[in-house]
Amino acid sequence: MPFKVKELAQLLKSQVLGDGEALVTGITNIETPQKGFIAFIQDKKDLAELEATDLACLIVPKDVQSSSKPVIPVEHPKLAWAALLPVFHPPLAFNGKVSGEASIAPGAKIGQGVTVEPFARISEGAVLADGVVIRSFAFVGENVRIGKSSILHSGVVIYESCVLGERVIVHAGTVIGADGFGYVATPAKQEKVPQVGNVIIEDDVEIGACSTIDRATVGSTVIGRDTKIDNQVQIAHNVVIGPHTAISAQSGISGSCKIGSHVTMGGKAGLGDHVEIGDWVMVGAGAGFPSNKKIPSKQIVFGQPARPYHEARRQIGAQLRSAETLDEVRELKKRVAALEEKLEKQ
Repeated sequence: MPFKVKELAQLLKSQVLGDGEALVTGITNIETPQKGFIAFIQDKKDLAELEATDLACLIVPKDVQSSSKPVIPVEHPKLAWAALLPVFHPPLAFNGKVSGEASIAPGAKIGQGVTVEPFARISEGAVLADGVVIRSFAFVGENVRIGKSSILHSGVVIYESCVLGERVIVHAGTVIGADGFGYVATPAKQEKVPQVGNVIIEDDVEIGACSTIDRATVGSTVIGRDTKIDNQVQIAHNVVIGPHTAISAQSGISGSCKIGSHVTMGGKAGLGDHVEIGDWVMVGAGAGFPSNKKIPSKQIVFGQPARPYHEARRQIGAQLRSAETLDEVRELKKRVAALEEKLEKQ
């Protein structure tokens, strides 16, 4: 469905510079400009290049004052662009009904407008609040509680007694509440430590596909509100993650780590047990943290082991120059040997 530029500006609570009657038929990005579509730029220096395309309109920073195309100036162009994506691509609608082919235990409590698709399983004592969506082949264990408007995609497994807040999204194949990796080594065997805690996922958390969050040995593994977890992330027992944190794919967090709020963690980061990371820390991709390491707030760290940015940069630079340095050392050794020989002859 096409929209007039002025209609999109109204949705974004902004104004139009240029022809507000121009029609927009779709939405794209600047890497793939298409005729009649809308895109965004973050920096006004990119404007001239995009003006030469067939795009119908651009969302631009507020400091753009004029353009040969219709533009919508906003404070945060990418955020505004994201707000328009569901306008052109409405999200999948769910029917708010429980399928007769789903398995619902007699003691489960189902709220209003809940969708349970075929072949999902809702166990005894589970509580699904209003508007929850449980997609096909998902499993909800005994006494699990799921808050309003949360979505479990196909193949998700929620073990017994775990708690999910409101508007939580869990993508396909993720497992929440499996036993933590707890054993006591004896001469005879690895003795399993019973894992009797649970997992608490707070409001507005999104968890990618095929990730795993283990239940606590005792107490709770906690994922703070609005935290975003990528695909294939492992979070071990008794980990506590603060709100608004983002963790990229293939990261592994060992038991009893504490991660603050607003932390950003690059892919393949690895944390030993009992690591503590303060608020607003940025962790580089592939960073490694030995057990019990403590990182103060507002740091940038990377490397193996993880070190402050400026220190790690110098060390990596030295490593890159190591062959050259070795050649220089060899040359100096030859010159020293020649001088020593000369002195001996005198």
